Amino acid sequence: MLTPSGRFAPATRLCLSMSDYHPESWCPGWNVGTILTGLLSFMLEDTITTGSIQTTIPEKEALATQSMAWNRTNAKFNELFPDST
Repeated sequence: MLTPSGRFAPATRLCLSMSDYHPESWCPGWNVGTILTGLLSFMLEDTITTGSIQTTIPEKEALATQSMAWNRTNAKFNELFPDST
């Protein structure tokens, strides 16, 4: 994570079953789609783990707005997501 999300600390390693914190739980059947689905589900819950933070819903909403504003100043983001500007 490069910008604050209210769920994970920016620029911090995350302790997830799909991360290098748990090499024993790696599943070779995982692909980009299953990893992203797992990450999304983790973002939507409140389980505490290394790299996660606790915030309120209003704090998360404010951080999301700030994150999008920051992303829109990034040329690569605008190139990859032209409909977001």
